[in-house]
Amino acid sequence: MPSTEPPFAAANDAPASLAVPAPTLTPAEQALAAAQGSYRQLFESAPVGYVVLSRAGTVLQANQAAGALLGLASQQLEGQSFAHWLHPRHHGDLAALLGQLDRRQAGPSLTTELQLQRADGQACSAQAQLVASEWPESVPGTEPHLLMALTDITALKRAQAELLRLNQTLETRIEQRTAEVLGMAGEMERLTQSVAHDLSGPLRHIQSFAGRLERSDLSDQDRRAVGTITAAAGKMSTLISALDQVALACNSQLNLTPIDLDRVLDATLKSSGAIHRLEVQRDDLPRVMCDIQSMQTVLGHLLDNALKATAQTPQPRLQVRAERQGNEIIIHLCDNGIGFNPNYREHITEVFRKLHPDREFAGEGVGLAVVRRLMLRQGGRLWADSGGAGAGACFSLALPAAP
Repeated sequence: MPSTEPPFAAANDAPASLAVPAPTLTPAEQALAAAQGSYRQLFESAPVGYVVLSRAGTVLQANQAAGALLGLASQQLEGQSFAHWLHPRHHGDLAALLGQLDRRQAGPSLTTELQLQRADGQACSAQAQLVASEWPESVPGTEPHLLMALTDITALKRAQAELLRLNQTLETRIEQRTAEVLGMAGEMERLTQSVAHDLSGPLRHIQSFAGRLERSDLSDQDRRAVGTITAAAGKMSTLISALDQVALACNSQLNLTPIDLDRVLDATLKSSGAIHRLEVQRDDLPRVMCDIQSMQTVLGHLLDNALKATAQTPQPRLQVRAERQGNEIIIHLCDNGIGFNPNYREHITEVFRKLHPDREFAGEGVGLAVVRRLMLRQGGRLWADSGGAGAGACFSLALPAAP
């Protein structure tokens, strides 16, 4: 007859009456135990290092990330002084927080950077967020403690240091390159001035001998040829003088002082004759930092430009107004002359660049080039705009405001 005993029962099993029953937990105790387990799991598996310190600075608890940051198992940190892993210059910071704990004063959280020493002797940087916490007075046998969250920022600090080094190197390279460019620009301007001076002598000889030929007994054809030579030499002389003006604008000495622009404009309007040929509508102009001789040249060229642009306008008019933008004074000189194609506004200050034929606008195309260079040398700017042909033009100057 088959046996009725359980198939896997042990022969020496204790009688059921001798077994110790498992303690029965209330639902609240079961929920508390589950919550404690969940929080313990979160504490251990968090990617950020968490450390709990006593009032004496001893590590009470540490998670796996904190141990990995210092090159140890988390259990090896517990019971040790956290100051052992700190750079000496940070001992005072930790002592101050521990002092708060000793007085049982829970303070606000503090975020700081700490230099740590790993178990293998290597240094690492960590961002630490610390907060002093107190257990309720009603809980016996407890004391205040320090909660600390540690984030490894060693790679970030290295990247910042490398970026700083590159920035410093870049600044040095920029300064060197700027000095080289300025040196080359100065050399080119001196060369331009030298070439202009050296060409003047041979050109005078050409003009002199061409004049003698014109006074000789020549055929009509030869006389026309000599006339062409004379005209070309005259044009070349004008261009050389224009180059000399540009070179002089780049090499002249500057004396930047607070200047009353109203007085400079008054003098320039009279000397240029613009006050008699244009209806001038103007605001009061403020004081600016500039070189007075340079500004006289700048305003002289701009007024001459306005006179040429409005030569065929029935009622020529020039409006001068000023505004302040931050530390700059912006002066606008707007005429109602022939204007220009706004697509070419970037080229209007190039040397020998003219946007109109000679019959419409006399000159060699160097006045605005001189103005631009003088403005840059005074720490200012120049730009121009127009609504197109017949819509007038507006030239704007930006200069540092006088203190």
